[in-house]
This record gives sequence, C-alpha cells and structure tokens, in this order.
Amino acid sequence: MKKPILIAIIFAIFAVFFAYTYLSDLESKYRTMAEPVSVVIATQRIPQGTVILREMLTEKKVPKEFVQPKAFAGVNNLFTKEGTAVYISLNTFEAGEQIMSTKVSGMNSETGITNIIPEGYKALAVNFDSESSQVITPGSRIDILSIINYADTNNKQQQSIYMIAQNILVLAAGNNYLGASARKNEESSGRVGGTLTLAVTVEEAQTVMLASDIGSLKYIIRPAGDNEIYDIKPLKISDIIKDISNTVPTAQNPASTKERQAMIKAMNQSQKEALEIINKYANPQK
Repeated sequence: MKKPILIAIIFAIFAVFFAYTYLSDLESKYRTMAEPVSVVIATQRIPQGTVILREMLTEKKVPKEFVQPKAFAGVNNLFTKEGTAVYISLNTFEAGEQIMSTKVSGMNSETGITNIIPEGYKALAVNFDSESSQVITPGSRIDILSIINYADTNNKQQQSIYMIAQNILVLAAGNNYLGASARKNEESSGRVGGTLTLAVTVEEAQTVMLASDIGSLKYIIRPAGDNEIYDIKPLKISDIIKDISNTVPTAQNPASTKERQAMIKAMNQSQKEALEIINKYANPQK
C-alpha cells in the first residue's frame, strides 16, 4: 500500500510543479503584453497628403499588445533636430489613431513625386486652364468636370457638363509638389502653368483622359475637410437656356440638310462609346 501512495504523491508533486511553471510563464507573458509603451497618436484628423506638424501629435502610453506595427515611439522621431517637419501623410489619420511609418512618406526634394503617391493610386498629369491653376496648391482636393459637345438622339447639337471625378488629391501644381521644401516652392511660384499632377485610381485616370480627349476639363477646389461624394447629374445647356431656334423659320436646302444629318450621325457613332464610359464612371460610388 505504501508504494502506490508514494508514487501518487510524487505524481502530485510533479503536477503541482508543472502547473506552477505554466501559470508563472502565462503570468509573465501577460505582464509583458500589458506593459505600457509610448506611441505617437494624432490629436486631430490628419487628411491624406498633409504635412505632419508637431501640434497634430502627442505621445500616449498604451499596453504593448495594442501597439500597431511600425508605430512611432516618440514625437521627435517625426522631425529634424531643429524641429522641421519631414513627413507627409499617405493615408488619412483619425484623431486618436497611432502614427505608423508605413502610412507616411519622408519629404525629400530630390526624390521627386513617386514617394508621395498614396498606396493604391497612380499619378496623372492633367492640363487645365493656366490662369485658374495659379491659385491651387499641392495638398488641395478638387472635383473635375468635363464640358462635352455632342449630338443627341434627335440629332440636335448639345453641350453638357459632367462631374467625372470627385475628391481628388493634388500631388503637384507644375513643379511645385507636395512636401517640397519652402525654398523649392518659392522658386516654382509664378510659373505653375496649367498642369496639375493628381492622385487617381486607374478607373479615374481612364475617365479623365477620355473626357480630356473629347472635351475640355475644369475643376473646382474643395474646402478643407470636405470628403463627401455627391450625386451630381450631368447638366445640358438646354436645361439652362431655352432653345429659340425652332421659333425662327428659315429656308433650308434639302441637300444641305441631308449632309448635316449624315455628319451628325457619324459624330454620334464616334462619341457614343466615349459618353457611355464617362457616364459609367461619372456616377459616384458611395
């Protein structure tokens, strides 16, 4: 009887020892994960393409298990020794969100524009009206409109304006690009021209390029913080100005009328596909 009892006692001691070891390791692990670690968080909403300033940031202690990968540990890591800003946001940061190195890009006037293109986007250079492009700055957001002349189903000439892209980030205006040094911006001021470089998806690039080929492009500048996508229908000139041509009788040459109808028919055929594509992408996806 004594031998089985002794064996049972030995197994019980081992069981207690292993249980204690396991629980100690578990406690140590959780204590390590719960250890407070300093991270940099946004004190306000930082839109995509914004130069990150010190007043936008603060440091906060959070449990180690909640620290995001590649999160900055100190505010000073985002600035030079002199306190100069060196990063821009590639993605929007909401207030309270941790600042991660994978979502920012260093500002370097030697690296050009490739480093500031947001993830999932391409850079597209577009020619707009030169005078209006003098007032825009990199980091602005715009809506793009296209004015197109075409013949409708009744073979009447129409002029319509389409909203083809919304909430588009301006990466550069001429040689003045987002994140460039103040010196470079000053050197390029006054010679921006009409070329804006935009951050667009492939679908938006197709729409803008096609609309540019068959019509003229204009843009409107959004106020800061306006990221809403609006449902805007195309507007025809006939919706604004009443057509009075039908009230004025004119003598028409039957032959010239047929030629005009044939010309309009050919124009319809060449523009049909383009208008279908523009209509497809001009309707915003909410």
